[in-house]
Amino acid sequence: MRFLRNQMIHEYIEDPAILHNAILTGHYFVPKLIESANNMIAEIEQRNWV
Repeated sequence: MRFLRNQMIHEYIEDPAILHNAILTGHYFVPKLIESANNMIAEIEQRNWV
């Protein structure tokens, strides 16, 4: 995920095929990112930080 983030943020992707692949790869990571966000929210609630 870090490589993809760096590629998408710090590089201007000119090749449509590479951009297409990067977008599809990013889409693959969405469920994992949502799971991580939910885990962080649960931890915050467990510690009564809200």
